[in-house]
Amino acid sequence: MSRPAWKTELASCITGPEALDLSPRREQAMNRVIQRYPMRVPPQLARLMDASDPLCPIARQVLPHPDELRSGGQADPLDEENFFIAPGVIRRFDDRLLVLVCNTCPVLCRHCNRKRYWKSDGKPPALATPKDIAEALKKSAGRIKEVILSGGEPLLRSDADLNRLLMAARGHAGVELLRIHSRAPVSLPNRITPGLVRMLRRHRPLWFVTHFNHAKEIDKQASHALERLQTAGIPVLNQAVLLKGINDSLKALEDLGRALLTAGVKPHTLFQLDRAEGTLHFQVPLKKAVALVAKLRARRSGLLTPHLLADLPGRGGKVPITPSAIETFVENGAWIKGSDGKRVFYRC
Repeated sequence: MSRPAWKTELASCITGPEALDLSPRREQAMNRVIQRYPMRVPPQLARLMDASDPLCPIARQVLPHPDELRSGGQADPLDEENFFIAPGVIRRFDDRLLVLVCNTCPVLCRHCNRKRYWKSDGKPPALATPKDIAEALKKSAGRIKEVILSGGEPLLRSDADLNRLLMAARGHAGVELLRIHSRAPVSLPNRITPGLVRMLRRHRPLWFVTHFNHAKEIDKQASHALERLQTAGIPVLNQAVLLKGINDSLKALEDLGRALLTAGVKPHTLFQLDRAEGTLHFQVPLKKAVALVAKLRARRSGLLTPHLLADLPGRGGKVPITPSAIETFVENGAWIKGSDGKRVFYRC
């Protein structure tokens, strides 16, 4: 049997600057970062980026930068480690489970909020098995309505593995909806194979949530992967992260929204950066974020305007960043009221 194209691409990821024809000084700077935060760029994104351009929105997301070594931020900005109820199973909210099913990704995004797992001295979490999912659901006494497969990149698991994981989630009374959160359409679109799509179709209602941050990421291969999912009756939403120097302008957000809609994908969420260690150089001030989305909503179609959210630690939840949610702007941040009623200081 021939090797799937996506596995061939996965084996060809760039893991060092030597393959990029950069200056010796820049290579040295990147290698210093790689000692702490490794590098992995799949061929798909290598084709789309311009490594020589410091302003390239794709290169900025995937190539190591000395700013990653600045102090500040938290290893676990969402306080996930305190909410594991079984190996690989996180329950921060009463009605849903987040299930970690893979520790690796085709691309190591420099803004990743789980950077603690793949840094050089990081300790990846235990991964959930179908049995772990079933036992976690049993303990929930029927309160879980949604199960979300995440990681790492969940689609690096085989079709058979994914089928078993989804069956374990779907097999429990009360579970109404399955979700897969994946960056594969961005980083490894060949992974969206006809066989994978046929298997996923059997588990509907299932929603597929992508993570495109810039219009340049949506090329013909990515669009084809998204079309396969949609043709199978699997709705696709996009969650982006607002990133300084990448998509923090009205034009960039509009271009991203139009490119997504052209590909049949709703721009659903625009997240404020989770303040993980090694990511703070991507932080966009909260006031600027609010103003950007307000302008987008006022001037353009509601279809291409995402919800601006901040994911607060613990049970604070994903809070829409609106004037009513922000209690007070102060120097270096704002006080935001979470879903649990507690006030959280969001630093920016």
